[in-house]
Amino acid sequence: MKTIIAGTDFTPSSINACKYAALLAQKLNCKLTIFNLFDAPIIHSNVGLYGISYSAQRSASRHNTHKLSSELQKLFPKVKIESFTTSGEFKNELENFTAQHQIEAAVMGLEAKDKISKFIYGSHSIDIAGKINCPVIIVPSKYKTHKLSNILLTVDSSEKLHKPTLSGFEKFVEKSKIKLALLHVRTADEISDPVITTAKINGSKLPIKILEAKDMQSGIKKYINKRAVDMVAIISKKHSVFYNFFSESNTKKMAFVAKVPVMAIHE
Repeated sequence: MKTIIAGTDFTPSSINACKYAALLAQKLNCKLTIFNLFDAPIIHSNVGLYGISYSAQRSASRHNTHKLSSELQKLFPKVKIESFTTSGEFKNELENFTAQHQIEAAVMGLEAKDKISKFIYGSHSIDIAGKINCPVIIVPSKYKTHKLSNILLTVDSSEKLHKPTLSGFEKFVEKSKIKLALLHVRTADEISDPVITTAKINGSKLPIKILEAKDMQSGIKKYINKRAVDMVAIISKKHSVFYNFFSESNTKKMAFVAKVPVMAIHE
């Protein structure tokens, strides 16, 4: 059985993401692992040296993580829920966990403050999205009506969709029985017509809808505002627009996801 991992620091945003992860685990018949990374406090000693104490923080982390897992278990009794806590560098710890387990997806919360310029725990989401070896799903804090019926995959009609990249996504779509739509946002700087107009997903040839907009962000926002979309999926290629789209320096570009979760698929 595969695992969905959800990171939490016990803020409302991350707890909301954990609830969403539990829904995914139930829908995909996966285990759910609640993950907390705790900070070890630095204490100044009487002799002028610095020591690090783990016990209090570790105990609090384990208690809070277990409490959250128990609360989720009551809401989702059919889902097998586990938890673990650790200290260390967030991305490295998550990479180590995903390397040792069969991970369906990693789910992180994203909370916006000051017009999306600051993030609580969401900074981790932005840092790892599309850059670790499993899909990363970012859940906006205001997304509270959790459901998964329609997903939008954004594609570049000038490039081929490679089968290995989409294999995990295809399984996700098949297992969740979700309705899939494909979209290419045609911006003003494109001088040629789209080369690819269809794509084969799970054996079915699907049309790629072309939508004109001034940029990718406004195009996707325009699409999801007019249609029922529960998740947006983006293929993150190195040195591509989508890869840079998730960088810390471009977090304001994430404003369009304020309504629905975004899945970043690493190529």
